[in-house]
Amino acid sequence: MARFRHTVTLTPVPRRWLESCVAALHDLAEGTDVEGARLRLPDGRPVPGLALLGGRHLGPGARYRPLREEDGEPDTDQCLTVVSWDRRRETALEVVTVDGDPDRRSHLVCALGLTSAERPREAWLSATLRTNGGKRAKHLGGTGCLHLDLGRWWQSTGHGRHPSRAPLSGTLTHPLARVAVTVEPRPAPDGRWRVTVRARLKGRSVARPLLPLATAVLGRRARRACAEALDRAAAAWNAQVPELVRKDGERLGAELADALLGP
Repeated sequence: MARFRHTVTLTPVPRRWLESCVAALHDLAEGTDVEGARLRLPDGRPVPGLALLGGRHLGPGARYRPLREEDGEPDTDQCLTVVSWDRRRETALEVVTVDGDPDRRSHLVCALGLTSAERPREAWLSATLRTNGGKRAKHLGGTGCLHLDLGRWWQSTGHGRHPSRAPLSGTLTHPLARVAVTVEPRPAPDGRWRVTVRARLKGRSVARPLLPLATAVLGRRARRACAEALDRAAAAWNAQVPELVRKDGERLGAELADALLGP
């Protein structure tokens, strides 16, 4: 087993601000009208490049597809499906992307959800990649999942009693390896978040006996690369978040609506 640990310092995100953003995103989606298959924003502007092709708007089973630029027809390789939409209970979506390459056909399914929009408590994300074509195709797929307990997160960033489990955890499973990750924040003296990322790597199948050798040869370089990647991500976060949190949910919703319309 290989282990990794690294800590970064992040600009905090206020709880009320996050909750207002979640509410604004739901307001934007629920205020969007449907004319035939086309969508219109609450102010009447049409949403280009997206169409409702099945079900009732935002109802369970509603299916949306992007429209191809060249002919305006639905792209059959991509589909977004509403699994559930209830502000008091759960919002969940599924996105399917298919790569029709005849030599290596792939099928990616991503699911994301939130409980609940009125007072967010949990969020999760999962992804499954399957490939077909050739004996090596099975080694190109895998699964991943993330789970965020927002109650534990806010508890961890406060100055009271800390929860016994990390609020953010995830796994990445490949036919040859499995990675388990936990993310745990703590309050820094200056009010920011000190966020510690821990990872454990286990070999699977024929890779299990090779993991100690790979760790001995490449472990230090891999740990350095992971630490540098986290430092870059933290720098980007700290550069962008202060400006974002100065905007309220309504303003961010309006900017998202403008972004949906393109240039």
